[in-house]
Amino acid sequence: MLVFIETETWQPYRYLPNTLLLKNTSQCIEHDLRIDMTCEDCDEFICSQCAKTDHKDHDWKTITTAGSLRRRELKKTLRRVKEKDIAEIDEKIKKASKQREGNKKCCDSEVSKLQKHYDAIVSKLDEIKKNLETKLVEDLERKNAEVSNKKLDLEKKRDNIKDLVEFLEDKHGTMSDYSLIENLRDLTNLVSNTDSDIERGDHSVRYRGVDISEGSLDSIMGQTFDLDDFNLTETDSFQYGDESLYVLETIDEDTCLVRDCTSECFERMNIRLKKKEKSNICGDEVCVTDKGDVYVTHYSNHTIVHLSQSGSASPVFNTAPLIPFGICQSTEGGLLVKLVDDDTETFYPDSKSRRLVRHVTLTGDVIREYEYQEDGQTRLFTVPWKVRQNGNTDICVVNRTEEFTGELVILSSSGFLKSVYHGQKVTFDPADVVCDSHCNIIVSDYSNSQIHLLSPDGEFMKYLLTENEVTDPWSMSLYKSTLWVGDYRGLIKVFQFNNT
Repeated sequence: MLVFIETETWQPYRYLPNTLLLKNTSQCIEHDLRIDMTCEDCDEFICSQCAKTDHKDHDWKTITTAGSLRRRELKKTLRRVKEKDIAEIDEKIKKASKQREGNKKCCDSEVSKLQKHYDAIVSKLDEIKKNLETKLVEDLERKNAEVSNKKLDLEKKRDNIKDLVEFLEDKHGTMSDYSLIENLRDLTNLVSNTDSDIERGDHSVRYRGVDISEGSLDSIMGQTFDLDDFNLTETDSFQYGDESLYVLETIDEDTCLVRDCTSECFERMNIRLKKKEKSNICGDEVCVTDKGDVYVTHYSNHTIVHLSQSGSASPVFNTAPLIPFGICQSTEGGLLVKLVDDDTETFYPDSKSRRLVRHVTLTGDVIREYEYQEDGQTRLFTVPWKVRQNGNTDICVVNRTEEFTGELVILSSSGFLKSVYHGQKVTFDPADVVCDSHCNIIVSDYSNSQIHLLSPDGEFMKYLLTENEVTDPWSMSLYKSTLWVGDYRGLIKVFQFNNT
């Protein structure tokens, strides 16, 4: 155990005379010997007895010898520090300054989005307010029109009564009894028919407000969240083989259907038990529904096959002449199937090419096709590679534009092109896509060895994984908060996804 000199506050490094150094030399508490040696392996000052016991197999020297060696290398050491280490620190300082500027721009952008959302809410509230005001004013005009008509009617009756009263006052002495009786009856009728039910003309439309709770306002305004809270923690891994893992489809937290690029059938992989089991599921791509039903695509015979939980297989529908490139469950019911023709150049579609996503029922009836933009001419896809439907019903499609480049196309369920994500670098090589419970989008970038986290609108938020954690990620599957990632060399990694 060593005793070190302590100072109350940090002071700049300064030259200390040898006499002071000798004066401050410490004693070894454990052996009560003068500390006159240094262990190069542990970077500790020790005594001679320490060198024989705790540090006996280490590289130790006397302080004098070590000091002499360091003096010989001092110029070289200081030059390296000045030329390399300080330069690296300066570069980090520059990066820190740029990061501050970047953070400011990012914050300004988020504040701008907040203001835009606030303005949209105010605009909508103003529109609602105007509609309510219109209803109130329209009722006012309607009621007042009714009252005005009643008022005119009463005024006419009043004038008729006044005229009849004056006539009777002037002529009653000269008129016959018959005429008198008839005129009095008319007067009685006029007087008795003056009830115009004025009370029913009152303004009847009222406004009733609702309690303005902070919670309801918060839900309208949205919320802030910290991207640092979104992260992946590796929980397990397994070397499945040495070929590219073409498809992963999770069944539960521990089990996944796996197929590499050389296999015709899927295997059931239990990551917790590190166990592979052969299955009766053969085909190219697979989809497991929430009810546990399995649907498989077959490129060669252009079919979609259903495998029940009992294991029986039955063809559901045929997609000929188009190839069913992939499949996923639709959140709106049915399936989403990626379809391509086999007659034209893969990455150079022409007027005869078919490249689309088709929404079908579980029996194959077509609900909708997604092939062109709203103009009916501009293609949505070059090669639709992977597809997932988000919890907000948006359709996320990995679109391969060339062999090692692509983009993520985000469509509304009605077919409107909402956004296209092109990555963060010069090249973007998306291979697979999944969506979390908050409708955020997770997309793998094969060539750059990265996993991107996007907002529901397709805006980049952060890298969940980089080349330090994954290499050539090819396939993914998300079950609740468990993310499976398969790479190009047969390695499966399982991560816990924290997104709260």
